[in-house]
Amino acid sequence: MSMLDHERLYRSAKLLDRIAKLSVTVGGAGALGANLIENCARQGFKRLRVIDRDRVEERNLSTQPYERRDVGRPKATLLANGLYRAVRVEVEAEFVELRLSNAERLLGGSDIV
Repeated sequence: MSMLDHERLYRSAKLLDRIAKLSVTVGGAGALGANLIENCARQGFKRLRVIDRDRVEERNLSTQPYERRDVGRPKATLLANGLYRAVRVEVEAEFVELRLSNAERLLGGSDIV
């Protein structure tokens, strides 16, 4: 039994193969971005990148998937590590601010941003 059996049942193996090949980049690992990346990873996307320059603060704990022990640590790195442990999907974490000067490098090659 595969972790994605449920997805395969409702979406088909062909669609899951297509999803796995798409490159998805999410700007932000906060309340919206962290949940978006997690949902993508759990639905079969394999080429994921998250860009965030922020660190976890105590006030983030009520709306974001981080724990008290994470306070002060980079959100993007924590999210990538957590998803690898949970579903064995490697998420490329960029602990940097997305700016015009680095946008081409960070977003280049992405099918979905």
